Amino acid sequence: MTLPDVRHAPSILVIDDQPTVRRMGHRLLSEWGFRVFEAESGEEGMEVLDTAKSGIQLVIVDIVMPFADGVQVTRRIRERWPAQRILYMSAHPAEVLMEYGLSQLDAPFLAKPFTRDELLVKVSEALARPAPTATEEHPR
Repeated sequence: MTLPDVRHAPSILVIDDQPTVRRMGHRLLSEWGFRVFEAESGEEGMEVLDTAKSGIQLVIVDIVMPFADGVQVTRRIRERWPAQRILYMSAHPAEVLMEYGLSQLDAPFLAKPFTRDELLVKVSEALARPAPTATEEHPR
């Protein structure tokens, strides 16, 4: 498989409550040349985005997290930054994801556990998609 050349690519924020997933995503993406930020919750992710002042081009967010799930976090992100690109990730099956309102995903999806190549391909696909507009529908 040939991976796209994404070296010197944009900044990415990884929001996941599991430290091992955040560290692995950070390591793999950093090795590929991305500037990577981490957050263990939606609240912390919002703070990182606010500090970055539109400098993060992709948010990778776990769907199943305590307090605020990835769909709620995405809704809050898009209220403030409507054009923010999102890549959802989860280790849960589709039936569980449907409970979170993701019967029809409007964003790229990465299944956990993932390989380096799977992560890089999904990140490349997410970055290649047109940024959403404020009028687009988002999952409920």
